[in-house]
Amino acid sequence: MKKISDVMVRDVVTIDTSASLMEAANTMRETNVGMLPIVEGDRLRAVLTDRDLVVRAVARQADLTATRAVQCATEQPVTARPDWNVDQALQIMAREQIGRLPVVDDEGRLVGVVTLGSLVLRGQEDTRALQTAKQVSRRAAKRPPEARAAGRSEDRAATRPAAKAARRAGGTKTQRKTAARRLKRAG
Repeated sequence: MKKISDVMVRDVVTIDTSASLMEAANTMRETNVGMLPIVEGDRLRAVLTDRDLVVRAVARQADLTATRAVQCATEQPVTARPDWNVDQALQIMAREQIGRLPVVDDEGRLVGVVTLGSLVLRGQEDTRALQTAKQVSRRAAKRPPEARAAGRSEDRAATRPAAKAARRAGGTKTQRKTAARRLKRAG
């Protein structure tokens, strides 16, 4: 069975603990990522997701230029270790309903990120990764009725995040298309 170090993305975009919400949002937009590890030196301190930006900042009308990203981030995030096998990461992702895990070494240094997309494209556990994607997506099924009514346009756009995840994880064009289709079906 493959290890996390075999499938993780090593070239991780990060922000410093002093970065503002505006800087974080611009970094996400420019690099096409939905999660930014927040580091102090080379140590992971928190993670900020696109959802954190919306729910913890925009919805609360935070000043995007004056508020530090770390104030709206998830501190002490769930992490993976490079020596874990892929199944361990899939179990954690399913249990915690998260699609991205920062990978840290024994000293808490960020060494990579493992995503459902990278597991599908680089791992050999396609079926297990798809089952995990379904479990992670169940969180979205708990939307209020008014949000579900607006879901038609969201359904059409559902392939876009899967395709983006597949592109970020690498692989050939055919592998990316196959992974995007599988992730779409899993949701």
